[in-house]
Amino acid sequence: MKIILTNMCMIHNLETNKVLVLDKIKKEGWEGLTFPGGHVEKIESLTDSCVREIKEETNLCINNLELKGSIQWYNLDNDERILGLLYYTNTFSGKLIENNKEGRLSWENLDEFIEMKDKSNSMDDIMKIYMGKYKEVIGYYRESELVNIEYKK
Repeated sequence: MKIILTNMCMIHNLETNKVLVLDKIKKEGWEGLTFPGGHVEKIESLTDSCVREIKEETNLCINNLELKGSIQWYNLDNDERILGLLYYTNTFSGKLIENNKEGRLSWENLDEFIEMKDKSNSMDDIMKIYMGKYKEVIGYYRESELVNIEYKK
């Protein structure tokens, strides 16, 4: 089985109750509103990869990361699993770069973001983890279609 490690971070401004949202440029299966993040590089710690990805995509420095849970996408056709580690922080600094190669970044009210319709495909499930309902979500895919989903507490 091939495993691909990824990360994502909800950056939360507690003073305004806003979260940093990425309107991801069209890329099969990942387009729409999401949080910044990316892939873990070879010989890189999981937390360090998240800090690096956030710096690359937003220009923000993040600290005090809290691992909230994980989401997994399992491809039944080729036995490939993508494991996404979901981090949270409310500690950040720097000057945000709103437009980058991944898409456009903006601060959105957390409660309004939860209700937005333009989120990427998995964001509703990811938000269930960030809101503390579950610790782990596993989606099983065949021919790029979701065939089953499991929620773990």
